[in-house]
Amino acid sequence: MRTAFLFALLLPPFAVAQLPPVKLTIDPAAEAKPALRYEFLPAGRDRVPGNAAFHYMKAHLNRPARDRDPAKAQDEETNIQAWLELPIAELPVANVKALLDKYKAVFREVEYGSRCKSCEWSSAPVSGPEAIEALLPSVQVHREIARFLSLRAKVEMAEKRYDDAARTIRTGLQYGKHIAEGPTLIQMLVGIAISNIMLGKADELIARPGSPNLYWGLSTLPRPFIDPRPGLDGEDAFNESYLPGLGELRKGPVSADRAMDVVLDAVKVLQSGNGAPGLATGRLGLAAYAALVQFEARKELLARGHAKADVEEMSAVQAALLNSFETYRELADDYRKWFLMPPADALPGLARAAEKARKVKADAKNDVVLQVFLMILPAVEKVHQATVRTDRKIAMMRTVEAIRMHMAATKSLPAKLSDVKVVPVPDDPLTAKPFEYAATATGFTLTCPPGEGALSTKTMNYHYELTLRQAGK
Repeated sequence: MRTAFLFALLLPPFAVAQLPPVKLTIDPAAEAKPALRYEFLPAGRDRVPGNAAFHYMKAHLNRPARDRDPAKAQDEETNIQAWLELPIAELPVANVKALLDKYKAVFREVEYGSRCKSCEWSSAPVSGPEAIEALLPSVQVHREIARFLSLRAKVEMAEKRYDDAARTIRTGLQYGKHIAEGPTLIQMLVGIAISNIMLGKADELIARPGSPNLYWGLSTLPRPFIDPRPGLDGEDAFNESYLPGLGELRKGPVSADRAMDVVLDAVKVLQSGNGAPGLATGRLGLAAYAALVQFEARKELLARGHAKADVEEMSAVQAALLNSFETYRELADDYRKWFLMPPADALPGLARAAEKARKVKADAKNDVVLQVFLMILPAVEKVHQATVRTDRKIAMMRTVEAIRMHMAATKSLPAKLSDVKVVPVPDDPLTAKPFEYAATATGFTLTCPPGEGALSTKTMNYHYELTLRQAGK
């Protein structure tokens, strides 16, 4: 199934064994004046009419063409990657600005889109695997544009244009949020990745000499930062597109031949492009399987509230297919209900949902339709982890800025986090406990508090190592 393949393609940036430490050199910094000078999503007064998705599409179209010489194109890509990884002090600013100059039209459209009052992503004119094929090129372009936005922020920081850098970060965060709240989980993953790229630039801004305090800009971001409902709703509709004719079967009994045609059409869609190899496609094989499972299928359909007369009149194939999809829907709802809960409740709940899905998968190994749909559920769990990781990072960055504000007011590091009184210090959104703070000889560290069971995953544990900048450096 292409959906599962694409999740495997897009997940590696998140699927790390343990997050590397964030090491920053910082100064004390008082509250910004006005407090929301560095707000990280456009304020209502700055919003403009229009659909952001339209402007993001125009940004795609305005991208400069790559050099036709493959060697030169590869050299440029090598330079871009190197510049993204270089410390700001070592950035060849003139060279980077020459490249970014070609992206002025792209930046203009993304900036305007980020201020639009709405973002409505159009549905693809096709469904099933073809829709995923149409989606992949556009989501990859989003990631490309985000790289250039992050490069622009680095140049602005190198030139000490901190207000400009903050605006670029704001544009990128809204861009990522708009994408993440599109109608597929794939878009949610890409949007989260873009948001984290821009949060990394905010880390770099915090570490610049004389940088402004970003506490209120970070604190006014929504919690959770990404609303998962659009992606979950869109995924529901998208998955049903793999079963053309399902609606007809739901309305009531149809002939055995018609039910078989619906099943064969579904298998054909699921198999397209070798996305689900190994599915049985013959009428005899599917009929034999349906005959074996029909009694259990009818029993489960009755338990879900289907009319007894309808269930008895259904052919074996219709009963089997309806039961397969409704079993999947029950499992998908288990994932969804926990996705929408607070993180500390959600992770244990998702772990239980995953265990239930694994058991159903093992028990129904011959149910070809159900097996294909079950491939997508582990990706939901990974996307949830990515959303929680983003919220955890924002909370930890807020804590860093609260400490910088405390230092500006008291001329000293706090002995413990509870000593910070100038602004509220957030708790860890995953464990609902304070972050672990420790003063060191040169600064301080911040660590996510340990969790238990499903809350103990290392893939979401941030560790900040902060060094106080010495005078004159």
